[in-house]
Amino acid sequence: MQTGKALARLGPDVGAVFADRGQLEQVVTNLVMNAREAMPAGGSLTLETGRADIAAGEVPELAPGPYATLAVTDVGLGMDEATLARVFEPFFTTKERGSGLGLSTVYGIVKQSGGHVAVTSAPGAGSRFTLWLPAAEGEG
Repeated sequence: MQTGKALARLGPDVGAVFADRGQLEQVVTNLVMNAREAMPAGGSLTLETGRADIAAGEVPELAPGPYATLAVTDVGLGMDEATLARVFEPFFTTKERGSGLGLSTVYGIVKQSGGHVAVTSAPGAGSRFTLWLPAAEGEG
């Protein structure tokens, strides 16, 4: 039986983003399902939200400005460099059963929304997916 715990660390003034609500729900669902599958014996999952003011060149894939952030961290199996290099490719999967579309969908939705997604991981050390989405200043 799989056991585990989930922890949410929600930033106080994250604000709104210009993105489709249903698509953002799909992003969170896909990241959480991916984390669950990376922890077959259970473990902990942490979701964190916050704000970041990105300076020029700080995250090369992003324009300078305010962003809402979401990080999903697990203590699962982790990934090696070869897997990390392909993790967002459509139809790439390390599972016996799976479409390989979950993380590529995350990537596509985040990019379509003007944001960026990055992942850090190592075998046996879990994974952390960090998303930046442009803040909708004055919205909320």
